[in-house]
Amino acid sequence: MKRILPLILLIFSCISYGQEKLNIHDVYLQELIVNSEGSNLVNLDTDDVHWRANTVRQITSETYKEPSFLKTAMVLHMLKYKLGDDNYNNSIDAYLLELDGNVDSASLKRLQSTIEAQTNEDLSDFFNDWFIGKGFPSYEISWFQNKETNAINITAKQKQSDVTVSFFEMPLPIRVSNKNGDSQFIRLELSENKQGFKGMLPFKIETVEIDPEYQLISSNNIVKNGVDQEVLNNTIALFPNPVKNHLNIQNYSDAVVEKVSIYNMLGKLEIEENNPLLAINLKPLSFGIHLVKIETDQGILHKTILKE
Repeated sequence: MKRILPLILLIFSCISYGQEKLNIHDVYLQELIVNSEGSNLVNLDTDDVHWRANTVRQITSETYKEPSFLKTAMVLHMLKYKLGDDNYNNSIDAYLLELDGNVDSASLKRLQSTIEAQTNEDLSDFFNDWFIGKGFPSYEISWFQNKETNAINITAKQKQSDVTVSFFEMPLPIRVSNKNGDSQFIRLELSENKQGFKGMLPFKIETVEIDPEYQLISSNNIVKNGVDQEVLNNTIALFPNPVKNHLNIQNYSDAVVEKVSIYNMLGKLEIEENNPLLAINLKPLSFGIHLVKIETDQGILHKTILKE
């Protein structure tokens, strides 16, 4: 009998079972159908890109009401994409073995703990964001490719459609293609907003597409041309350096400096200034080298300063 727990889902139900009220997500898991002959079977083919495209459009539409079994199915597919086929399938097998046919004991929390034990990966953010939280992300990708070396710089920004989630941590696939039809997928491991990526490609990029195969729930995505990060780096400077009390930003570029974050060498955030227009007060900083992250509307720069 075909095992269909991962990708073949359930009947939506909010009924009371004459016992204490269940978490709706636990109800979904408890109503997963593991018998392909079941009379209530709903086949949700998440391996089909057309199904995923239609599902994502429904979930991100203005008329969509959360929660739904469609989103549960899609989020399970996203979990599979995040973990990889082998890790995901092995984890599901372990989960089924733990249940041992006792569907009433199935819960989202237990599913999470089983997968974490199998993969040795903390999935708290994923489960909280995608199963418990509401809404979806919208991405903005800015890219620039050096014409001589083919080196590429990518900056990824994210907006959330609902305040229940501050940031959706999820790998973002993009496809880069040239005019001859050559293409390559790049998986951006996003862990923060306005994150920068660098790499090399074997061809000149003509187009960049965000998640063209609908591996995750997102909408209203934007791709735009960025700027040469080397040029940007040379046109935005910090002075004086070494610095005693006040750090100035010298900006000869067209970029707008949106945020400056200063970290110690252990990676601890010490100072953060949004839209800095005046000199940044560094009196609270201790002596030594510090890392400076400069976020602009055209990319992210990293510099170092010496605090005297």
